[in-house]
This record gives sequence, structure tokens and C-alpha cells, in this order.
Amino acid sequence: MAIDPDTTEYLGDGVYASFDGYHIILDLRGQDNYTRIALEPAVMAALDAYAERMQRRPARERQT
Repeated sequence: MAIDPDTTEYLGDGVYASFDGYHIILDLRGQDNYTRIALEPAVMAALDAYAERMQRRPARERQT
């Protein structure tokens, strides 16, 4: 399935997110290179769970 250009959004730090109807696609756009990661729903859920666990860590354990 092709990426819908209307779903492409800049997240910051050279990272863009888009959606192809199934995958969340992360593009890292550097000056001379381009990297793409397609996350299926189960992997995206694992990433969300990881982010939640990290946010619940005590502030002293997190880098600022």
C-alpha cells in the first residue's frame, strides 16, 4: 500500500511520520541519506508500552 502524503508529519530531529493504511512509517531524513522504518501495529504497541514505562521511571533515572 502506498503512503498517503496527507498523513506525513514532521516530528522533529529530522524524523517524519506517515501512514500507509497498516504501518506507521518513520523516515529519518539526513543531508545525504534517507532511512525508513515501517512499524506494524504490534511493534507500534510495543514502542508505546516502552515509552510509557520510561516516562513512569523516577525523574532521577531519566536524562533531561
